[in-house]
Amino acid sequence: MNLILFGFKKCGKTYYGIKVARRMHMQFIDIDNVIEEQYCKTYHETLLSRDIMKRHGEAFFRELETKALATLSHIKNAVIAVGGGSVLLPQNVNFLEQIGSLVYLKAPKEVLKKRIFTGDLPAYFDQQHPVASFEKMYEERKPIYESIPAFCIDTENKREDQILTMLCEYMDSVRASYGE
Repeated sequence: MNLILFGFKKCGKTYYGIKVARRMHMQFIDIDNVIEEQYCKTYHETLLSRDIMKRHGEAFFRELETKALATLSHIKNAVIAVGGGSVLLPQNVNFLEQIGSLVYLKAPKEVLKKRIFTGDLPAYFDQQHPVASFEKMYEERKPIYESIPAFCIDTENKREDQILTMLCEYMDSVRASYGE
């Protein structure tokens, strides 16, 4: 059984995913890395996910993302961090539900905003109006994320060790229910 982490950009999917995978002796997979590897194999060029989106647009990127997800069908016993847009397509959610148990890492809006604006802006943001882009993305995605049948961990006012414990205990319960 796989543990699949989703949520907004900068909610901690990769950060906690790596730590949970280590603690639970599982493989860690970041879907952005899979996309980048597949892009390189197909187009013989190395680009980061954000640069792929910037160069080719969101529709192209979402298609690559769906193909990258499909390559995970044989993966077992992994923690998988998917991009914030991966679960916007119902067919991707259906697929992810078949290969694992979904966990929504929910972080406060202001925390996400601060983290996002600390680094490079996402490629899908309007570079001229980044705050408006963030607000629009947040308002569009929040109801979608909350409608997905998933275990939700609200990270607000929780220490790292508490979040990790919740993720590990959840994975243990999932394994137990599948007889693993």
